[in-house]
Amino acid sequence: MYLERKFYPYREQRGFLLPLAIFIIVVMGALALTISRTSMQTQTSSIQELINVQAFYAAESGAQRGMQALFLANANRQTTDNTCTNLAINHNFAGVNGLQACVAQVACQCLYRNGSACNASNGANYLATAAVGVTASTYTLTSTATCGTGEYSSVRTIQVGAFLE
Repeated sequence: MYLERKFYPYREQRGFLLPLAIFIIVVMGALALTISRTSMQTQTSSIQELINVQAFYAAESGAQRGMQALFLANANRQTTDNTCTNLAINHNFAGVNGLQACVAQVACQCLYRNGSACNASNGANYLATAAVGVTASTYTLTSTATCGTGEYSSVRTIQVGAFLE
């Protein structure tokens, strides 16, 4: 005896591919979203890293410019102390390749060896018979550079020191 099986297409389908298709669409969508976010974060961090490096080099250039202003034209310790006390450099790197969006501010602090503030107007501090601890001046230059604007900006500060006897 042979049993004939009738084909009922609607009864045999149980929807196996529909859940699989939904699962694939959801997983692929989540994967695409993750890749997109990772790509955007990588791009943002690359830009921020570049601006950080620019700010570092701008601060370093500002410090070098401050040292030049402090020591290049000054003949003795008294004039160097006076220059340091009045030093205020604001340098815009507009014409410099790689640092166009950067600005550096340089300030100087002058202290005698004994820790007191320099007083260039008192000539007795610069004589051979000067008080103990006043025979050397210590200079601390602080260069602060700012690069970029808005979300993509960075500030770096560099301090350099020197002394003169």
